[in-house]
Amino acid sequence: MLKIVACVASQHDFGLVAVSAGICLLGCFSTVTLMAEAARAERRSVSPWLIAAAFVFGCSVWSLHFVAMLAFQPGAQAAYGLLPTAASIGIAVAGALIAFLIWCRADHDPLKVAAAGLVLAAAISGMHYAGVGAMAANSLLAFEEALVHASLGLCATLAVIALARAGDLAGLGRRIEVSLWLALAICGLHFTGMTALTVAPATPVAGGGAVLGSTQLGLAVGLVSLAVLGAGLTALLMQQHLMRRRMDELSRMRLLGNLAHEVLFIHREGRVVEINQAGLRLFGAPASEIIGRPLLDLFAEADAPVLLRRSRCHPEDLFPEEFEVRTAAGIAVPVELTCRAIDYLGRPATAVALRDLSRRRRDEARIRHLALHDALTDLPNRTLLEERLGLALENAAENGTSVALAYLDLDRFKPVNDFHGHAAGDALLVQAAKRMLAELRPTDTLARIGGDEFVIVLAHTRTLAQVAETAERLVAALGRPFQIEGQIGGSVEGLRVEIGASVGIALYPSDGSTAESLKRAADTALYRVKDEGRGAVRFFEAAMDEQLQARRRIEHELSGAIARGELALDYQPIVNGRTGEIEIFEALIRWHHPERGCVFPADFIPLAEQTDQIGRIGAWVLDTACAAAAAWPHPWRVSVNVSPKQFRQPGFAAGVAAVLGRHGLSPGRLVLEITESVFIHDAATALTVLTALRTLGVRLALDDFGTGYSSLSYLQRFQFDKIKVDRSFVRGLGQHADALTIVRAITHLGHNLGLTVTVEGVETQEQLTVLRELGCDQMQGYLFARPAPMTNLSETGPSDRARLRALFSNEAARAYA
Repeated sequence: MLKIVACVASQHDFGLVAVSAGICLLGCFSTVTLMAEAARAERRSVSPWLIAAAFVFGCSVWSLHFVAMLAFQPGAQAAYGLLPTAASIGIAVAGALIAFLIWCRADHDPLKVAAAGLVLAAAISGMHYAGVGAMAANSLLAFEEALVHASLGLCATLAVIALARAGDLAGLGRRIEVSLWLALAICGLHFTGMTALTVAPATPVAGGGAVLGSTQLGLAVGLVSLAVLGAGLTALLMQQHLMRRRMDELSRMRLLGNLAHEVLFIHREGRVVEINQAGLRLFGAPASEIIGRPLLDLFAEADAPVLLRRSRCHPEDLFPEEFEVRTAAGIAVPVELTCRAIDYLGRPATAVALRDLSRRRRDEARIRHLALHDALTDLPNRTLLEERLGLALENAAENGTSVALAYLDLDRFKPVNDFHGHAAGDALLVQAAKRMLAELRPTDTLARIGGDEFVIVLAHTRTLAQVAETAERLVAALGRPFQIEGQIGGSVEGLRVEIGASVGIALYPSDGSTAESLKRAADTALYRVKDEGRGAVRFFEAAMDEQLQARRRIEHELSGAIARGELALDYQPIVNGRTGEIEIFEALIRWHHPERGCVFPADFIPLAEQTDQIGRIGAWVLDTACAAAAAWPHPWRVSVNVSPKQFRQPGFAAGVAAVLGRHGLSPGRLVLEITESVFIHDAATALTVLTALRTLGVRLALDDFGTGYSSLSYLQRFQFDKIKVDRSFVRGLGQHADALTIVRAITHLGHNLGLTVTVEGVETQEQLTVLRELGCDQMQGYLFARPAPMTNLSETGPSDRARLRALFSNEAARAYA
């Protein structure tokens, strides 16, 4: 070390040494800057940035060497061989390029980084000793072997350290540090090597034209130094330009990311490098706590294997998957993850989008709950009841236990609805449900399957006495008075209501081995309670099977009613809402039973639907009504109700066309009335059938409008010809302000959609007056005529028509105004 210091102090010009050191530092910093850009850029076979870095570094080493050689006083009058001098700069540039290529592809592998450092040291050493060897043109050179080896070892060590520290050149401080390590490697080799050198003047070799003197060498060094300075300045300006462009790009990306509602973040090699505002809100942490964190730290531990699997796949080949992220508060949030490969600030990265699924999960859970529970009482509905009953029967069959199924109806509930309104009835149902739940175990199931119909599943092993005791508690609880608070029936005072309950019970397996047979037995026991006066509990008995047999007899008798001529049609007129003139007759079926007398549709049509006889009966009604209408002396329209099951039968539209053709009835004279229940099972097929009927020319009416939960959506999906306002709304006119509001809203809605509005159940002149003021197009009800055979209606004389017109006169309206 002392010899090196002595060499520099006694054998060199300090001024030129300082110049050489400046050139070296500037060249090394320019080289490191270009290496940083090469590391950011996409990795190609040979990056332009690496070529520029190798050129600048090689020129810097060459310039330092020969400026220092000019400062070397023992060799001040030396001459240099042209070819060795030129070759030395090629060695430096080519060796540096090879070293930088190895470093750029090292991926932080220590062995590859060390190999790159050794190649770079070889380039520096090769340049140095090739340059020194050029002095042999007119000098005798002698080297001290130990110092030569020391120079090579020192250069290799410092070069390896420099490239090892060049793993991340993003910061200015790190670039300066690496520049210093490279400068030390170059200077250390040069001055240690020069210490090892002894120069003795000799006779110039022949061919002196291939020799550079000090003047020519100085000119060459000056030009190369200018090139290094220019390259360094260009590299700095280019980096500044690229930095501004990257910052602009980053600002745009952050702006676009913050405008998104989804969580967006970018990670590189498993660490977060950018995140938008939505992500900060989701994780509940500032950006400083998220940026730089490992990606796996943001997700639940259970998701780590899947995330690692995804990291080994190309992002473009991955599909969205659901995971759970952990917020700063430790809350698990379900998300859907999508990722794509991007170029971020000049380097490959992965963009990740997270869609918060919390609201969707809540909505799905809510939808599932609504699909399985009664909207009013929040009790299980029929669907959930079937599931729980089936499960209870399976467990009982496996364990050899019993199950009790109880059907419960509220007594005297209908008068509450009729006299106090549906609000009171709903409030009563809610309170009744709460009372019943209080008497049951958590393992029992209480379901609401109808208006005031409830079903209880008493699972697990229970004795007959325990089942009876539970049922008696339910009846006693429902027998206590109910106090309904709030505005009921126009009064703000509370309403005291007394009802009761009837319960029919069936036991598995003695009363039925399947869910259907068990329900049928419990239903039969409940009907027996109702026949005996209500307010009691009855278990199913074998004798009750006679009632089932009677029902089967009715089914059998109904199946032959058409052949025996027991079915007939009555017709009720539908009149013009302004003039009172008859426009349509609605066909209403009656069963004239030889023993039971006239049976109304409500008493046998549900049975026909349950036994699949509704198809034949509906076809008979359509055929009979069309045949009658074709024979009428006046071209009134005929309106026929269509059962949902009949409507869903294959070829229904074709059957209607065949009936019209057979009787020669114009399609425009037939009105088919359907209810919204035809849409429930298969809305798409229902719309196809309706479209076929519309194409045929048949008029279509949506019956019982306003009583369902989705009538508006059906009106939006299909254009009916008219809507029929349910009689329950007309009944409340003049009694409840809500009824008037509802009818007015339906009328305005129908007219705005270009539909005819027909109201059913008009029974009083007061209702007629209100409906005329609302502008209803057609009316139907006992006020005009009761249903009757067409023979009677055809005999309607001038006096009856005058009566109808009188109902619509201005004098009648003023009398009830």
